[in-house]
Amino acid sequence: MKSVLLTFIFFSVCAISIAQQVTIRGQVIHAEDPTFNLLIVNKNTAQGIFGAKDGSFIITADQKDTLLIGALGYKTHKITFADSTPKAQYNIRIYLNTIQINLREVTVFPRRELDSIQKDIQTLGFDERDYMLTGINALNSPLTYLYYQISRKERMKRRAYEIINEDRKRSLLKELLVKYVDQDIIDLQEEEFEDFVDFINLPDHVLVSMTQYEFVVYTKRQFREFRRTPTRLRQDIDTHD
Repeated sequence: MKSVLLTFIFFSVCAISIAQQVTIRGQVIHAEDPTFNLLIVNKNTAQGIFGAKDGSFIITADQKDTLLIGALGYKTHKITFADSTPKAQYNIRIYLNTIQINLREVTVFPRRELDSIQKDIQTLGFDERDYMLTGINALNSPLTYLYYQISRKERMKRRAYEIINEDRKRSLLKELLVKYVDQDIIDLQEEEFEDFVDFINLPDHVLVSMTQYEFVVYTKRQFREFRRTPTRLRQDIDTHD
């Protein structure tokens, strides 16, 4: 009886797991570019694939997973079906914009203490040696292991790391900016967050080396410049950085 019950539980768990798997068929629209290399990364599992030259792709993932879709020179697009009506397959069409175009995204930012955000900032960046090592442990270094397996293009492997690192950095910076707005350090509207993150444009190694006080001073100075800079000029600055 006990073995029958265990067998039933096992198959039930398997059925639930299978039911959560969905297929995503996508078509990415982009400016005509003969060097276009589409990369789709599952942020939850650190697994990914390359899309076809025409921008099409097929990937299997859990319903709740978040996909990062990007290419060299283009803004990364984030998508999830966690709140969508469950079904076996989703067909999507994505417009991938060149990196100088500012994308608007409405986000509900989680509230955390400054010290906690600062600790996460200290972990930003990646070492190129990480994906050039041999004897990689797939559990301890899943991204390194993955891109050894799915690609022979060193440039695209590096880009995969950059996509995830940049996504983390932008999220952490927006968390900090929400705190600064709450504390009246700066007066930034929600729809301006993406533009301001682009405007401050801090390299990882500089951001990691800053204390909280230094970053507050830097942010206030940059905010004054941001307010004095017309929107069109800001876009030109982002384009030439």
